[in-house]
Amino acid sequence: MKHRFENFGGIIASDEPPFLAFVDREFMREMGLGESPLWKSSDDTIGLLSAPTEVHLATTEACPVQCRHCYMSAKEGETGELTTEKLKAALEVLAEMGVFHVALGGGEALVRSDLFEIATYTRELGMVPNLTVSGALMTAQIAQQMKLFGQINVSVDGVGLRYGVFRSQDRFDDAHRAIKMLLDAGVSTGINCVVGRRNFDGIPELFQYAKEHGLNEIEFLRFKPVGRGSKSYLLERTTYEQNLSLLPMLSKLSERHGLCAKIDCSFIPMLCAHNPPRQLLETTATYGCEAGNVLLGIRSDGSVSGCSFLQGEGLSVFDLRAAWASDENLEKLRTWPRRAPEPCRSCPYLDICKGGCHAVSAAVTGNIDAPDPDCPRVARFQAESE
Repeated sequence: MKHRFENFGGIIASDEPPFLAFVDREFMREMGLGESPLWKSSDDTIGLLSAPTEVHLATTEACPVQCRHCYMSAKEGETGELTTEKLKAALEVLAEMGVFHVALGGGEALVRSDLFEIATYTRELGMVPNLTVSGALMTAQIAQQMKLFGQINVSVDGVGLRYGVFRSQDRFDDAHRAIKMLLDAGVSTGINCVVGRRNFDGIPELFQYAKEHGLNEIEFLRFKPVGRGSKSYLLERTTYEQNLSLLPMLSKLSERHGLCAKIDCSFIPMLCAHNPPRQLLETTATYGCEAGNVLLGIRSDGSVSGCSFLQGEGLSVFDLRAAWASDENLEKLRTWPRRAPEPCRSCPYLDICKGGCHAVSAAVTGNIDAPDPDCPRVARFQAESE
């Protein structure tokens, strides 16, 4: 079991069974993990962490699939990505900071011939590598090697013809074959589904598919106006009614099929619109935008951003350790609740939701500090103000 001290106590993580938990000082003591100089502070609240717990590291921007909603605008050819040795050096920085999980991706990470060398090195440094793939390059031999990862998710936005709703071509059969090969190899496998208005009605069918084929999770990701997705966001984003009905539907389907359904942090405003108990959200560490704190994004050239969907502002991963607590752009993301305008300022979930997805705000309103325009509370507030 791996652990990291924080001012509130610490973070503990396990590979088997897989979990990561924030615990208080007394729990750390009871675990026999000793004392920390951080505990000399009287502040035991969860504020700025000493490092992110998870980093999304794009190993390449190259991809043969060319999806219309790709947040990276992934393309073929060289893109100034880090070499093998530079990528290993970047991983060393993250390990020294105490990062627990590294989500490797792209583009299509399997384009890199050194992917498994990089994943092995991630393990050697004490971090868990996870991976998302399209399935297009999967073979039975590669599937066997995938046991190296903690979790593999295959991008599937719907079953059959629904798969290609946002994509440049229909590759459902490729994804299905990849899933079968991964499961046959005994790899922990799930699905990543980007949700928009045109594939929304196919979510129940996706649950049925996942259940029938023995997948262990479906993670639902919000369509975002980043990369190629910026061109069609206003046409493809989920509607107000869909945003309100999504979470109750996922809850029912998850219970019915016995599947773990996850949502990315950008869907937290839709969850909070149903007034869930705050204690439940806090106990399960359910929070909205944690860009630049719990989560961090690193592009294939080593540039750092608050998350994968935000633009970097000149910070390099190789300067991250020294700049973590002081970087102006990361600090702006972390302190957003202090500057929150209405209706967020009066929202009982302000410190949990943190204004929704700031990548959406930046793209749609032109202001990264604006409340998420697709939050149901924000949408109602704006309609009433007009």
